[in-house]
Amino acid sequence: MEEWQGQIAAALKERNNPVRIGAVLGEVVSTSPWKVAIKDGKFMIDASNGYVCFQLIHHITTYSYRHSGKITHKGCPAGPKTDYEAQGEGKIVLNELWKTGDKVLVIPDENEQHFFIVDIVKEGV
Repeated sequence: MEEWQGQIAAALKERNNPVRIGAVLGEVVSTSPWKVAIKDGKFMIDASNGYVCFQLIHHITTYSYRHSGKITHKGCPAGPKTDYEAQGEGKIVLNELWKTGDKVLVIPDENEQHFFIVDIVKEGV
């Protein structure tokens, strides 16, 4: 049996050192509305207690090109006007890069009341 001092020290240690969640893996349960499970489904994160990095739900990239050359067929000019010039620009939009079942990196705020869904995580890549 422990002496009373040991029992008090253990109680103080337990009280003063709460277990922190830290960065964890989550699993996407749903994307619309979005919901992520952590700790083997014991806790759910959604719009009421979490934030999703914009890149997971909407990714936009732009492109531009400029090209010129001669049109040929098997090394021979393809006709009387074989010079060409082309240019353009555009935007590529990818919506909802994540899907149900994806593993995601989840990071809590300092009070562990709100969570940030950072990115999709692939194992062994």
